[in-house]
Amino acid sequence: MPLPSPLQKIKNAIARYFSPVDWPWEIISGLIIILLLINNFKTFSKEQTTLDVVVFCLIMIAVNFLWGSVDGLMYVFTSLLEKGRYNKMVTTLKTGAKNTIRETLANDLDKTIIGMTDKHTAQQVMQMLLDAIAATDIAALKKPSISRDDINGALLHVFFVFSPGIVILPIFLGLSFKSLDWAIWSSNIIGSMIFFAFGYKLGSCTNRNKILTGAAFMLIDLMIVALAIIIGA
Repeated sequence: MPLPSPLQKIKNAIARYFSPVDWPWEIISGLIIILLLINNFKTFSKEQTTLDVVVFCLIMIAVNFLWGSVDGLMYVFTSLLEKGRYNKMVTTLKTGAKNTIRETLANDLDKTIIGMTDKHTAQQVMQMLLDAIAATDIAALKKPSISRDDINGALLHVFFVFSPGIVILPIFLGLSFKSLDWAIWSSNIIGSMIFFAFGYKLGSCTNRNKILTGAAFMLIDLMIVALAIIIGA
């Protein structure tokens, strides 16, 4: 059954700007930051008044945004490096260093689905790439520059890092007015559920027991929370 148009657009955007392992890591990294800070709130604030809670939430938003911005900048930086690398490969191939380029391409292809195919298919793809690079005119190569796609990818990195805060912080802030302890534990429960969901999905993708894989991810979350509590103590 095809996905509705908006969902398909989101899926296409994720596939365009992220490798399959990148976007889950962005979410998890943002989640880890939020959980570490929330579980150390009592250490940071002695009075723990309503104002303290609001200020602390703003600090968490700022920290998450800063981390997401760093990831976004790294995405742009990496994109520029890849563009420059392609230009260098064209120049190197034109000078006759075919074996050097072949080794580079072989390493790159091994990290893709091509690396899972038979040797003959991999060699065919390799030759097609070598022919395409050889046919490129050096004079027509553009200097690496930041494109609109780079900006879009960077903004998506910021969003994914920030997304756990969109879920957890309003709940933490709302419950903290009634019970700070319950607000902290509720945040930890939500965090564990997110970790379990990622583990469950990983188990599904790797043909492993989905429940056990999800439970293993929850254990990782509990270890992070325990570490945060120990540091805070």
